[in-house]
Amino acid sequence: PLLKCATSMKVLVVISVMMALNLLHGVCVYLTATYMLSIPQGVSFDTAIDAMGYTLRQILGPILAILFLSFQVKAISRLWVDDRFKTTKHTESAHWSKVLDRCQHQTFEQTVTTVFTSMLIAMVVSDFPESEGGDIRLPIAWGLVFAAMRPLFTIGYVLDPKGAGRAFGLFIGGFWANFPAAVYCSLHTLFDIKSFRLALRLYIGFAVLMSVVMGVANVALDKNERSDDIRAGRQEGADYQSIDAK
Repeated sequence: PLLKCATSMKVLVVISVMMALNLLHGVCVYLTATYMLSIPQGVSFDTAIDAMGYTLRQILGPILAILFLSFQVKAISRLWVDDRFKTTKHTESAHWSKVLDRCQHQTFEQTVTTVFTSMLIAMVVSDFPESEGGDIRLPIAWGLVFAAMRPLFTIGYVLDPKGAGRAFGLFIGGFWANFPAAVYCSLHTLFDIKSFRLALRLYIGFAVLMSVVMGVANVALDKNERSDDIRAGRQEGADYQSIDAK
């Protein structure tokens, strides 16, 4: 009973933490859009193209700068561990060198996703009046929050490569948020659905769904690891008995 209670508590903790991190993305986007961004007077967005163009002008610089830094950090790391083509005396890369590989690859992948998602959001909000959520600052903040969280993602990944160190920068940066945003934008463009409430429900609902999945999966993984440890311990005990018998 105590083990089951502890397992249930762990599931709830994991779900709560994941939910908090994902909802913090929304909070950061809102605060950035509301208090850190402003639209110059005289700038208008008569078409979706105008909105997407303005959004790209605001977010591409910071995002590409972060992407460039991720590549350069990996390049500089080869001063200590040269893992090119595995032709050096190092038979294995240091763990942080492998982590930097993952960081630069994942940053590139997520950059593509985030830039296109920001463009989609810009296209959609241009169809809404400002009183109904049509604020061009939203897609700009979406991209800028992603760029701001990437250094935290990399630092957390290097410090805790096998744990949850990267989760803070990853989820607050909008890793899961891009999917519900893309789904709503698809509904908007394909079926002319205009509902800010639906967009919010998709955003929160997907965060809840993935948090529950991750909580259950995390506990299942722990159970498998404990089972492996028990089997390994039994095998080690059997080996000692066999040696003693001999």
